[in-house]
Amino acid sequence: MKSTLWRVAAVGVSAALLLSGCSGSGDDKTPTSTPSSTSTSSESPSADSSAADLTTLKSVKVEGKPGEAPTVTFDKGLTVSANVAYVETPGTGAEIGDGMLVKFNNAIYSGATGEQAQETYSTTPTALYFTESSIDPALADALKGEKVGARVLFASPSTDQSTGEATTYVYVLDIVSADKIPARAEGKAVTPEKGLPTVTLADNGAPSVSIPKGYTAPKDLVVQTLIEGDGPKVAEGGSVVANYTGWTLDDGTQFDSSWDRGAPTTFSLTQVIKGWTDGLAGVKVGSQVLLVIPAEQAYGANPPEGSNIPANAPLVFVVDVLATY
Repeated sequence: MKSTLWRVAAVGVSAALLLSGCSGSGDDKTPTSTPSSTSTSSESPSADSSAADLTTLKSVKVEGKPGEAPTVTFDKGLTVSANVAYVETPGTGAEIGDGMLVKFNNAIYSGATGEQAQETYSTTPTALYFTESSIDPALADALKGEKVGARVLFASPSTDQSTGEATTYVYVLDIVSADKIPARAEGKAVTPEKGLPTVTLADNGAPSVSIPKGYTAPKDLVVQTLIEGDGPKVAEGGSVVANYTGWTLDDGTQFDSSWDRGAPTTFSLTQVIKGWTDGLAGVKVGSQVLLVIPAEQAYGANPPEGSNIPANAPLVFVVDVLATY
């Protein structure tokens, strides 16, 4: 399913690196000016086609040291039939494994034109919570057990957002860091104000919520800390790694949960609904917060297509803030 948090997709490579089994699934909607989420066939590519795709990817010439902006050249019209990746230069730092926040710089190129579509070397690295089940299998195979400092090449059949035509995107990824982070909030329990929705946690930390009878939507955003962490505060406009679940306030229907997908999600506070932008800024890493969001600070009259959120619905979220950058 597509996450319902995003008004605008996370900029960078992450949209194409998420689960491939859901045909563009994951936490991001498709950017309007960047490569689309990966769409993969339900059929696995044959050994012959996989070998051919790898040969095609290895024909891409990459110049420059890992960690520095690369110079990339290849023949126009480059295509692959399925996602493919390989380690172009091994790393020498910490080993990458499940449960790590992996940061990387990337440069993205259109296979059709050979032109660069995006890069982060001149801005800030992209971050991705790494589990083998939460990112594309081809990329997971390349990254699993690899080390920080590696340069990885990745190619993905996709759609050109400017033309709507099928194309392949080529990615150069330089791994900057890999740090283990928790999967749930860890800190001091806080007694919430009376009358708010009640949160219960499963053994693994996944939340459920009970809406008090007669509870009405607040006029203003409600931010209630349930667990207070001791990490750094999330900056205004900063990026966050979080586990979360969301419900409609009126009937308590769950509409989205990173817990159900099996991995936290990463996002910028500049790219989510206003209730998240305002409600998470200043929260300490390690904290869990309850957000009760008026409709006008959620999706108002325009809920995400394909979601089960009614128009003009106030929402409830429980968010575990796991890291910020």
